[in-house]
Amino acid sequence: MTERIFALPGFGKLTLDSVFTRDYPVIQGVVLVVTLAYILINLAVDVLYSVIDPRIRVAGEGNA
Repeated sequence: MTERIFALPGFGKLTLDSVFTRDYPVIQGVVLVVTLAYILINLAVDVLYSVIDPRIRVAGEGNA
């Protein structure tokens, strides 16, 4: 949607063009990049959440 409004080509247009032209390596690359970004963002949020809220700690740490 944003790509349409601002006329900026991005991952969405790249993915659609690749699907229509059956460019499988590009599709695999886009899926890989999106998946890695999702995993890294979730990891960063988990780490920052434990830093921001000190009540959240790793299970087993100090439970003795």
